Amino acid sequence: MAVEGTLDLFKLPEILQLISQQKKTGILTVQGQQDIIAISFLNGQIVAADALSQTVEEGLSQVLVSEGLISASDFSRATAEHQSAGGRLLDLLVERRYVPRPQLLHALRLQTYRQLEQLLAWAEGDFKFYSGDEVSYEDGFLPISVDEFLVNSLPSLRSSQAAAAAAAPAPTPRPLPAAPAVASPVGRPVSPAPPPASPSPAPGLRVVRGGVVPATGVVRPVAAAAASTAGAAGSAGVDPAAAKAFRKMTVEGASAVPASYRLLPTLLAGGLAVVLLATLLLSPGALLLPFPWQDGERAALAQEQRAALYRKIDRGSKTFFLLEGRFPEQLGLLASAGLLSPGDLRDPQGHLLQYTASEESYTLQPMAGGKPLAGGESTEAITGNFLLDPDFLSVSKANARAPLVLLD
Repeated sequence: MAVEGTLDLFKLPEILQLISQQKKTGILTVQGQQDIIAISFLNGQIVAADALSQTVEEGLSQVLVSEGLISASDFSRATAEHQSAGGRLLDLLVERRYVPRPQLLHALRLQTYRQLEQLLAWAEGDFKFYSGDEVSYEDGFLPISVDEFLVNSLPSLRSSQAAAAAAAPAPTPRPLPAAPAVASPVGRPVSPAPPPASPSPAPGLRVVRGGVVPATGVVRPVAAAAASTAGAAGSAGVDPAAAKAFRKMTVEGASAVPASYRLLPTLLAGGLAVVLLATLLLSPGALLLPFPWQDGERAALAQEQRAALYRKIDRGSKTFFLLEGRFPEQLGLLASAGLLSPGDLRDPQGHLLQYTASEESYTLQPMAGGKPLAGGESTEAITGNFLLDPDFLSVSKANARAPLVLLD
């Protein structure tokens, strides 16, 4: 039997590591939208990679020419000789001394790396692993370890993802609307009149909203400031009694504000930020959709959050099945194995998840007050998307506890 599935459930690094840890010999085929690539494994190590859209000779010619191991004219001459003489092009390149065999094997290994890096960037596709006793590969080829390939290819994968994000078109800024022109009596548009300038305060005073600030920085009522800076009451035409009343309104000094009062706004703002953050983490729907008429939107959000959690649990459960040959007896075993976080044992609304496993399937059911919640049950089986070969799970005692590193 063959092991098969889709890349939306298991990423390619996970499949490569699983084959490597099981030390399997066979061929992994991955079919995408544009191409089909076959990877040959010998005892869990990669020994060849072929693509449907490109022959080995075509890919090898690109590597040899780009690395400066052979000129394009010499390779064309060797290809013509190969077509007339027959046999293998790789043997002819070595026999006619176009390329030494060690350099040819190095170029073949580099070509295999490029095929694998191209495959690593695929996000969608179907895969199938055919287990066998032997595979064909070039004699003298240095096998590629899966761990070596993943470590060396991670920087190039990140750079390609960053380049794809940078190539996305930026949103075009919308120009601000211009101020409307005001029609003049003769029909010619004129610019809007500027707002009237505020009156200049007296020397030594600064106008603020609702008052005037003198040189000492103490706020006084505008009327009192105007009366005190206008000179004598008689010269300003102000009633002396009124001027005396204005002078009594002047603030002569400012009392010091306690340090605790100055810290109070900062403490209140910090407490409000903590409350909002806790609400967002514990009940995001109540903060994002707070109004009573948004019950439908809150229910839809909760359903989407639960579906995302169920997909995460399904991925962890099937990874556990791949490693152990069975589903875990308890959901907490996935958290102990590092496949889930402790917070994943409850649904987004805080309900405890009841987990029941059988030989080939499991069931999830959120509970509230010891009773199951209607509409939250989910059952998943190992069949369908991922078909397992029982022999595929045979693990040697020396490698029984080898870690599985998941790259996303």
